[in-house]
Amino acid sequence: MMASLSHSLWRSLLLIVLCTVSLQTLAAREDDDDEMDEVTPEELAMQEIPVDERIFVETWNEVPYKKSYFTYNDQQIREKWDYLMRGLKVPYPSAEYMRVQFDKYPFMTDGIEDWHGDYNKLEKRFLEVWRLFFAGDFQKAREEGLKLGPMGEIPALFSQLMYAIYLAERQSIKYMMLQDVANRAENYFDVMKEAEGDPEVAPIVASVKLGYAYAIARIAEESPVPIVVARRYIGKIKNNAEAVVEIMPEQPLAHAFRAGVDAGIMRRVGKFTGRMTYGARTTTVEESFADALKLAPDIPIVNYEYANALIYMNRKRDLNEAISYLEKAMKIRPEFSMDALDVMYSYKRLQEVRLYALNFRSFRKFEKLRRKFSKKTDRNLTSVLADPLTMEMLNNPDDYVLPKRD
Repeated sequence: MMASLSHSLWRSLLLIVLCTVSLQTLAAREDDDDEMDEVTPEELAMQEIPVDERIFVETWNEVPYKKSYFTYNDQQIREKWDYLMRGLKVPYPSAEYMRVQFDKYPFMTDGIEDWHGDYNKLEKRFLEVWRLFFAGDFQKAREEGLKLGPMGEIPALFSQLMYAIYLAERQSIKYMMLQDVANRAENYFDVMKEAEGDPEVAPIVASVKLGYAYAIARIAEESPVPIVVARRYIGKIKNNAEAVVEIMPEQPLAHAFRAGVDAGIMRRVGKFTGRMTYGARTTTVEESFADALKLAPDIPIVNYEYANALIYMNRKRDLNEAISYLEKAMKIRPEFSMDALDVMYSYKRLQEVRLYALNFRSFRKFEKLRRKFSKKTDRNLTSVLADPLTMEMLNNPDDYVLPKRD
């Protein structure tokens, strides 16, 4: 009798296991992206996105606020510098700082136009570029920053990043601008190696590497997995994220970015594959965001990226907590362009999160439709100049296709 009962019990357990596996398989099929159908052979063969240089001479879109709100004179920039740089920790470009560092690292003078050794005049030029960046005059900041060598690349490239992510209307232009940032930043990797261990120059090196990895990550997060794999984006992003934290452990954005990278990997391939294949861990996400928030709790992008990470890792389980971080980001009072645009995007992202929560059981399904809409229409969904995503837009992408560029 015991043997019969044991046999019956094992058969019941086996049936439960088989049913569970079958249900999981059906769920996987239902959510299966089959992202190969989203890409062309030409896209898979392409290691870098071709950049049309016309995008830099065309007139860029303006920020959706008065630039005078964040236009500071030289004295105000000096007084506010530590706060404005609480995320990147870039040193103030004083004449004395540049004189000392340029003597140690001659490569830092490479590419500086119309300079004949007057450091006081050079300081004025740097302040003007940063003033343009803080105000949100991104096109002019890029143009002038590229005339000032490696140190000038930081306000130049971060201006381009801000424009690409938040102000470009088209996804195609956004991608080209991000690729250009990555290309320019990568050009400095070899010459900057000698300065990585110098605490006076490490913030410069870390910021250039962060700009590179951030640009690639913003392309990868909206690209189908086959493209991410073919272009080896994950390795490039993750290796540089780790390097930035090692070079500059007191940089809040470095910790937040490293956390966001691991969360982004889980978003695309799941927790198990993310951990086993790419070393992405929930503990890294939690600990790194904790470090970033401890170093600078009032940076909007740190708060909204933590909200994203919670959704990427746990879907709807931590949705209320994620929403609370988006709302916190929205309430931060900005004092310069980057924070202002991050705050604006936090509101837009909150609308997307609510759209997902109310209309989708599957996060992967939502992500797939979002990706297909952007590719079909060429609309940049992170632009704060455009309306938030709606179900009507997802269901009728043909009605929102942008006209071909000339």
